[in-house]
Amino acid sequence: MSAGPRMETGPEPGGNGARRAPPGAGVGVAAAVGVAFAVQVGVSFAVFSPPVLAPAAHEAIGVSAAAVGIFTSLVYLFAATAALGSAGPVARFGAVRVSQACLLLAGAGMALAATGSMPLVLLGAALMGLGYGPVTPASAIILISSLPSHVRSLGFSVKQTGVPVAAGVGGLALPALVAWAGWRIASLCVAAACVLIAIGCQWLRPRMDRALAGRAPPGSGTPLASLRLVYASAPLRRLAIGSFVFAGIQMCVVTYLVVFLVGEGGFELATAGLAMTVAMIGGVLGRLGWGWVADNCLTPSRTLALVSLLMGLSAIGFTQVGTAWPLATVLLLAFVAGASAIAWNGVYLAEIAYRAPEGMATAATAGTMFCTYAGVMVWPAVFFAVHAASGGYGAAFAMVGLLGIGGALLFVREAG
Repeated sequence: MSAGPRMETGPEPGGNGARRAPPGAGVGVAAAVGVAFAVQVGVSFAVFSPPVLAPAAHEAIGVSAAAVGIFTSLVYLFAATAALGSAGPVARFGAVRVSQACLLLAGAGMALAATGSMPLVLLGAALMGLGYGPVTPASAIILISSLPSHVRSLGFSVKQTGVPVAAGVGGLALPALVAWAGWRIASLCVAAACVLIAIGCQWLRPRMDRALAGRAPPGSGTPLASLRLVYASAPLRRLAIGSFVFAGIQMCVVTYLVVFLVGEGGFELATAGLAMTVAMIGGVLGRLGWGWVADNCLTPSRTLALVSLLMGLSAIGFTQVGTAWPLATVLLLAFVAGASAIAWNGVYLAEIAYRAPEGMATAATAGTMFCTYAGVMVWPAVFFAVHAASGGYGAAFAMVGLLGIGGALLFVREAG
């Protein structure tokens, strides 16, 4: 695989010689990306809201604010399960219809959380996970069927910017809502936002789902079929393994950056929060930038190798951070970490959809996303274990750095 944008003059991978439907068949590029982005913002807004609301809500619920970690773990556990089983519903009901259902499930989860009743809060976590998991597999068939090859990675990356955008909006808007009307009203506002986005998608749903109907081969929609599809394809297996690593690095950076900078770095909370904001800005710009690079400069595999190397080097950089470091240097390191560890998703998802057999982008994405969510659940716990065993964050960030370098080697091999 040579450097430079991929030229598609032959059959698509795995398509048995058959080419995909022409880009934008029945679905405009702007409409497809817009719907996928809006849905991603809605469900991400719901998933990222509980950690912001926890300091205000924990007394009413009767637990410590730190227990929000259990809530988040439940969300991702159910998300992994739902993602794996999403190909069947998408094939039967349509990608946009499933996306609308995901938004309603996420909204229902936030509404249940607003009750403050522990059993209903836990049920809300389950519903939010069931809503979060299928969104990315559903959007894969919308985007791969609508985007021309020269903007494929960029289009997927635009959609994925919905994640840090939602996190940023939540971080700014929810504290103000809590101060104005309380955490319960803030939770209900998040639920209402999900419902409104679901309604907004309706005017495009009939045309989109009709254009995408019948594209999945019979029998491709079961969870086992999704896993078999990934296992049978060397490129998809490599992407699944890479996502297991990348998702873990992303969650370790997002989860521990502020705590590390305050606890061992010796920085004030406001400074650490600024570093996290800079990392999120890096994530947004990086998702867009890497998408453009993968479409125009490097192959997707070489792009992912470079991104992974930057993940590893930035994590190793954190092992050296101390009070003697100038603030500008710390913020630069946070930006690089965000522009790599929080920015790989769009290129990765576009490559999965490209590598999938004809009509099976949803199934391929579902199978690999199972590995992605597994990384989300596994690696932060491993990070904590290494931190506890070593008595500091240095060894834990070094481990993350080695993971990033290992991911780079994985995709360099693919590119070679």
